[in-house]
Amino acid sequence: MRNIPVKPDQCAGRTIPTALLVGALFLPTWGCAGPDDGAGDAAAAAEPTDELHLESQQIQNWGVRVGPVGRTSISAEFTLPGALSLNENRTAYIAPLVEGQISGVRVDLGSRVRAGQVLATMNSPEFTRAQTDFIQAFAQAELSRKDFERAETLRDARAIEEREFLRRQAVYEQHLAARRAAEVVLHSLGLGEEQMRELEAAVDVSVPPLDHAAVDSPLPVKTPIGGVIIDRHAVLGEHAEAGHSLFTVSDLSSLWARLDAYEDQMAFLNRDAEIVIRTPIFPDQDFPGLITFIADQVDDQLRTVRVRAEVPNLEGTLKPNMYVQGILRIQSDLERMVVPTDAVQLLEGRHVVFVLLPEAPGESHIVIKAVDVVPGATLSEGRIIESGLNGSETIVTVGAFNLKAELTKGAGGHGHVH
Repeated sequence: MRNIPVKPDQCAGRTIPTALLVGALFLPTWGCAGPDDGAGDAAAAAEPTDELHLESQQIQNWGVRVGPVGRTSISAEFTLPGALSLNENRTAYIAPLVEGQISGVRVDLGSRVRAGQVLATMNSPEFTRAQTDFIQAFAQAELSRKDFERAETLRDARAIEEREFLRRQAVYEQHLAARRAAEVVLHSLGLGEEQMRELEAAVDVSVPPLDHAAVDSPLPVKTPIGGVIIDRHAVLGEHAEAGHSLFTVSDLSSLWARLDAYEDQMAFLNRDAEIVIRTPIFPDQDFPGLITFIADQVDDQLRTVRVRAEVPNLEGTLKPNMYVQGILRIQSDLERMVVPTDAVQLLEGRHVVFVLLPEAPGESHIVIKAVDVVPGATLSEGRIIESGLNGSETIVTVGAFNLKAELTKGAGGHGHVH
């Protein structure tokens, strides 16, 4: 052991406030010795104690922090790699049912839209024919309705035979069914109730021929959900094919995390289990999720099971296609002690945690001791301690490696530094 000379006035009358220890920085040093230095060094060399005696004046020179032993109800954790994707339950791929030419585009990428909003308009011959068919069916139904109402009046006055009344009733019902079928076609093409009523109001069956001016209106392309335009293929003047997607709208306030679980993790998987999503882009932030789907078969190449979790994203922090990790936590009914992962050090084949010893009367040094522990599973919040601590200790949470290095400098790794 090295002997470092110390001036006699360095230790006289000096005390170290305990309040400086918690959350502070400190550095092991060589303490002050009395007249019997030789005998003390011989005793220390004979009986190593794994203790460090520290001077408070050097606290600011070494990055060491202390804190209490933590508690956790988590018994184990599993990491499931994966990536984020759109929540397909909140995504719409918007395509026209008929072909035509795009006559107007009202939104762009990134636009926020509401349900029912018109995104684009099209000039479509099929849509024009559908409107014409509706106008003719509507006019026929109106004429048949009036004829049927007259038949009812004549039957009450016994001025018409029952057979004629039934014939007119059948014709009216036939025309009414045709009108309703034509109306359904227009609804499926994107025409709303308000536009339907406007189209009906433009039909005047009392003045033949029928006025078809109302059929010149363009076909509206609407979104069925609110969200953000994340994909756009609609270009003004281009020809659009039936079924070809023009826009993708998604509600990004909720995303899917598509994860892969290995076969030995399947026993811990269940729907509605809590999972935490993490991404290296935001390493200090956890995003809670909920497992909503577990595949019924194992991938024959990767030997993994696909797991899907729904992740709230109200702030829009997460983005689709980000690489993420799902932390699956197994809860236990028993609380266990947990310390920061770096607080556990391997010292000569023993796992140790550095514990701050109570201040002894008249002691002018801070004393820290390496205590043997039995560590358990490593969690994202730290490492479980199975035994060796009682939970009431104040331990070194940051800088334990520096203390281990100082002890290793001593005789055979058991340095009593003072």
